[in-house]
Amino acid sequence: MLLIIPLFYQKTVFAQAVKKIPADKQRLTQWKPEKGQYYFSHSLVYEYENKAAKTKGTIRIYLDPVSGAMCFLKDSSFMQKGKSFDLVIGFPNGKYTFYGTDDAGKKTRISETVNEMKPDPETVLQQKEDFATYCLPTANKRTEFGLESMEYNLGYATSDTKDKIWLAKTPFSVYALYGLEFVESAVSLPVSFDYMHLLDADRLITEFSSKDTFFKLVRFGRDPYTAITKGYQESKRED
Repeated sequence: MLLIIPLFYQKTVFAQAVKKIPADKQRLTQWKPEKGQYYFSHSLVYEYENKAAKTKGTIRIYLDPVSGAMCFLKDSSFMQKGKSFDLVIGFPNGKYTFYGTDDAGKKTRISETVNEMKPDPETVLQQKEDFATYCLPTANKRTEFGLESMEYNLGYATSDTKDKIWLAKTPFSVYALYGLEFVESAVSLPVSFDYMHLLDADRLITEFSSKDTFFKLVRFGRDPYTAITKGYQESKRED
């Protein structure tokens, strides 16, 4: 019974329908993966502060709401932590491609698949049980950028620490963001979005606050960007 009540509440607090974001005219002409061209009509922009690392700034993640594909650029997403890559494109199915230039000036690309982004039924059930156990809803909610967010007290199995997390139901998958935590290539964001073990694919973190880390979604909307990847040659990832 203790698990049933929170799970029911989890479903009802986001009871209103979330409208899908239709493809715009530019996507119809510029989304051409077979030609190495990817169009992203929107972006997610977060402000962050990592007190442990003594860093703060903004993170911009480009999004294709139709497929859930995301584009991470070196200068606006992973910055100095991904010096060997210029951009990363990820998909909700776990496929990531890293584009960069080697020491000889050759453009290369490396592909990697994150299997954790395709959980089996047992893992999905455990995810829901963990959410009900460790994410306890408060009475606070808000709507920003067309997304309704709910506040939760986030607990942990190994400590009595309680953090604050705001979640919004989205009309697109956000697993390309969470799955970046699992890649083996040398890319990571300034703050951790490692919550795929708790959250469904359509549940976006819009704010997180702990003793050492803070990040908040400060913008979501149209922000067209086209990534041209033609000319990058496939290369094997070095172990």
